[in-house]
Amino acid sequence: MDIILELGGNPARLHSVIELAKQHPEAGIVISSEGSPDYVVSLLEQSSISRNRFILDFYAWDTVTNFTETYDLLCSYSPERIYVVTDKFHMKRSMAIAEAVYFLRGVELIPAAYMGSEPHDPEPESLVRSDRIRAWLWRLLGILKYYPNVKKERMPQLIADKNHAIAQGYPVNP
Repeated sequence: MDIILELGGNPARLHSVIELAKQHPEAGIVISSEGSPDYVVSLLEQSSISRNRFILDFYAWDTVTNFTETYDLLCSYSPERIYVVTDKFHMKRSMAIAEAVYFLRGVELIPAAYMGSEPHDPEPESLVRSDRIRAWLWRLLGILKYYPNVKKERMPQLIADKNHAIAQGYPVNP
């Protein structure tokens, strides 16, 4: 099975998810911490993507945790390929993290950049390097280094979104 993994942060990326889902009708979809669950579910269902094909995950609070916190879920599907959906300017860092997290796991990682985002400067090499190191620490030693202030700032909304999604009966990673 293939998996389409959408990294939260820009709900417009869901349009790329929908296009990939049409191209790969057997692929499962994991939406990692993408904001309003009502919007996400509504857009996917309006695009004829059934609820048994996707799952919402609310555990990630940054790009590294988009991969580390979905790792067990994605591995449970035994994917051959993971399509990583994020903005073009964000892809280099995302793939550096993904390559560390899935190193020697036999999973092909395929960048699937959303092209409709506003032009951005490339992410600084220092950020790419820092997150690559954080991902390798997690992969090799099981240590998740993160910025506590970022987690503290983002988790209340993620918890609220998860609780709302559960109350609505949406497919949620428990």
